[in-house]
Amino acid sequence: MPLFSKGATYERISKADDGDEDGVIRQGEDTAELARQRGIPIGDRRFRDNDRSATHGKHRPDYERLMAAVQRGEVDVIIVYMLGRLWRNRRERAEGLELLRKHEVSILCVKGPELDLTTASGRLLAGLLGEVDTFEVEQMSEREQREMRQRVERGEPPTGPRCFGYTADGMELVPAEASEVEACFHALLAGATLSGIAADLNKRGILNRNGKAWSHNAVRGMLLNERYAGIRHYRGAPYPGKWPAVVDEVVWRSAVTILTDGDRKTSPGPARKWLLSGLALCGVCMDGTKVTSAQRGYRDRPSERVYKCSGGVKHLQRKADPIDTLIAGTDRSLIPDTNRRKPYGVVIQRLARPDAADLLLSEDVPELREFQRKATTLRAKLDENQDDYDNDRKTRKQYLDSNERLRARLDEVEAQMTHPQRAFVLKDLIPGSDIAGAVQRADFVARAWDALPLDRRRAVVDTLMKITLLPGKAGRRPFDPTTVRIDWH
Repeated sequence: MPLFSKGATYERISKADDGDEDGVIRQGEDTAELARQRGIPIGDRRFRDNDRSATHGKHRPDYERLMAAVQRGEVDVIIVYMLGRLWRNRRERAEGLELLRKHEVSILCVKGPELDLTTASGRLLAGLLGEVDTFEVEQMSEREQREMRQRVERGEPPTGPRCFGYTADGMELVPAEASEVEACFHALLAGATLSGIAADLNKRGILNRNGKAWSHNAVRGMLLNERYAGIRHYRGAPYPGKWPAVVDEVVWRSAVTILTDGDRKTSPGPARKWLLSGLALCGVCMDGTKVTSAQRGYRDRPSERVYKCSGGVKHLQRKADPIDTLIAGTDRSLIPDTNRRKPYGVVIQRLARPDAADLLLSEDVPELREFQRKATTLRAKLDENQDDYDNDRKTRKQYLDSNERLRARLDEVEAQMTHPQRAFVLKDLIPGSDIAGAVQRADFVARAWDALPLDRRRAVVDTLMKITLLPGKAGRRPFDPTTVRIDWH
């Protein structure tokens, strides 16, 4: 029996619930006891990776430190609970065995043999035992994949942590949570930002499934989750779920389009604080440069908010309040020295017109419903094509040709389904048919506008018009509305 003077222990558990270390602690106790029995000093050469899989060659910090110690000549034997704790995949095992052979390092197993890797027989035994470990992992993976496919085909929801909006088994809705999820989808399609949605949820005390506050990324992950549309993908193919959907597929796909848009800013910086900053164009540059907001200070009077060109040249600076009032003012107080009330802003006036409902008749809405019907039909044909092939009613070539053709048509339909719906932006602002009078309609729109958060208001403005700010008149002259050019979309 060889004498070792530089022992090291290594423990690993693939999955540990909530950071539980009981498993690796037990392994550590057993490896330390074996070292004591053999009289092998280990000192501080204790290496441990908790909740780390070794199957797919992912990063294992302490394993890498152990191999580095081997290369420095600091280890002559590694003590493990069993060989599978050290390696699980062929590539890492081959690399590890070669490294230990080169540096004449042996392996001692609490549950298994002593492996002298300086000999051909020791390396053969280590390789055979390792192949058994790999076989067991691969066989278990095949069983799990078959079980997963069966669950998908049955329309069962994914396993794992509870999904916000659903019960623990995923088959029933939690009404209050599902209502919040649906509202988040509609808010996004209506122009709300992820940060704005998260802030609203947190302000109202709505916590996520872990009882924690919502973050920008948590809201994004929720809105990208296909489960809310009653869909589950497996190996690239969609399958209908038997659990209740929170939103229909059209809404979910529209949200995915918005969130995966390459031009969408994922790190927008500080949230916008004013209506037109980042929306209105500089009327001096005339090259697409936007305006930003700032505070302009004075010695003899309070500072005021202004819109200015976001470029480096200080050629445009306009008072913001009168411009915002022109665009979306809702103050109907009396104009001094007159009996006339202040007019509503142009956004309110446009949405209060009798033909405002036409703004909701986006061509996309009826087409999207038709696209959804077509997509359902095409998926049924794909299933029928698969069934024909499985039951020898089609040759492989016929099956592949049909599959390629149907897939291409389905991809085309789904691409058309993902067009965002303009109606979501404006739907809360259009008076119903029961509100007939012009004054009543305008008052309805004004109240609805005042109830919207800023990001929703900005989305409405961006949907309805393009605004260009031209230079104002010199001196302290009254505000001139003609210096704000409005081009209606």
